[in-house]
Amino acid sequence: MCGQQFMYNLYELFQEQAHKNPEEIMLYYNSVPVLYKDALRNVHKIAHALRRLGVHSKSTVIIQTGNTPYFVYSYFAILQCNAIPVLVNPLARQFELQHYCTVTQPACIITTSFMADRLIQYGIVSNIHTIITTDESSTYTSMDSILSQDAYDSHYMQENNDAAAIIFTSATDGYASGAVLTHYGIYQSAKAVAQMMPGDALISVAVLPLFHAFGLTSSLVVPLIKNIPIELVEKFSLKKLIRTLSNKEVRSFVGVPAMYAIIQGLFERGNNYEHIELWVSGGDYLPVVLQKWYAERKVDIRQGYGLTEASPIVSWNMPGIENKIGSIGKPMPYNEVRVVDDSGRDVARGIHGEIIVKGMNVIHSYYNNPQKTKEYIKDGWLFTGDIGYYDDDGYLFISGRKKDMVLKNGYNVYPKEVERLLLHNSDIASVRVKGHVEFLGDSTRERLVAHIKPKGASLYPEKVRMWCNENISVYKIPDEIIIE
Repeated sequence: MCGQQFMYNLYELFQEQAHKNPEEIMLYYNSVPVLYKDALRNVHKIAHALRRLGVHSKSTVIIQTGNTPYFVYSYFAILQCNAIPVLVNPLARQFELQHYCTVTQPACIITTSFMADRLIQYGIVSNIHTIITTDESSTYTSMDSILSQDAYDSHYMQENNDAAAIIFTSATDGYASGAVLTHYGIYQSAKAVAQMMPGDALISVAVLPLFHAFGLTSSLVVPLIKNIPIELVEKFSLKKLIRTLSNKEVRSFVGVPAMYAIIQGLFERGNNYEHIELWVSGGDYLPVVLQKWYAERKVDIRQGYGLTEASPIVSWNMPGIENKIGSIGKPMPYNEVRVVDDSGRDVARGIHGEIIVKGMNVIHSYYNNPQKTKEYIKDGWLFTGDIGYYDDDGYLFISGRKKDMVLKNGYNVYPKEVERLLLHNSDIASVRVKGHVEFLGDSTRERLVAHIKPKGASLYPEKVRMWCNENISVYKIPDEIIIE
């Protein structure tokens, strides 16, 4: 279906499965099943609403929602319009969204009524009719009101638009850039992973956020390729985790290290998950001690490495090869990975250098940002800013970072961006945020520390923290706040 790089839209993948399997279950949400035919009709209803709002080919539409059917329907409806979904963390607040709107100039924003009020209040959006809310609202058009009507639009025409999603990242200068992921890159990444997943799974669990490149590829597109029903998990909790892992129809689990630290406790209580054939970890560094603990109990966690700009999987301890503890695996079959010195020359195995990546999965550009594109993508090679090395067996290891960034709960956080966001606080005269990253061999310790000069004498750390809770994403809040 997609054997070479040509005009292709992931909407076609969804549409094809819906036409072939109309009576089969596409997804579950809160234990309620949704058939393909019903999902397709809901996508057509949202596409109709979007087109009435003026969404057309290459328009951008912001989706700010968690793992709900609304995300799935909206994503494919936007692609049906040949428009570009801009995937935004539900935790993002108005000042982050202000930047995303400035860069992408969205024709429509899909968010909560709470956030819609904030966008109007701060003058980020002036036309309430360009907002669709995921909850009921007397002010804005709600998703339920769209889906309750009988108006729909099934029209789709293939166009020369290879953009499948914009996801903001790489805020090393304080301003996040919109990585433009392509249909072809996502599809090829997902297809390669799908071929390595267990073939007898009866359900796939989307516990990773779908607005994240890792979740989008592994938890939405992979099961769609394999025609496996997706159980959407909107909010991660211990109760939901136990229910998920206990489901005998689940054959694989894809998570981040923080989840595996929690699952360790479940194993210690005597739980048995032998029906799960494949355990995958990504998004952050998996501590060697934790991985060894699992290995001693015959639980084989296969760690991988990726980044948004690579759609996102770069390397993996793939099924079928030795699972080397502490390594991020070998390059995926669709990309090349080199380790180079500051002059761009390859270094010998065992020597540390910057990891660079080239392949069909690598983005071509950052949205409307030729300067950042030129800085990070050179002759097709993506310069990741991560430091690592190859061992004698051709396995990759991460050993440090060249870029100024920390990882918090699996999310990239850039000190410069946090500085910019904190300066929206009218009580702050100046701020300096430092990221402290320690690679400890078997784990990492990462923290954000903010040094703040106030405008007056009434500012104290807890007051800053309260402002942060209201105005920026929780994972971007500094771990330590020092008033100078």
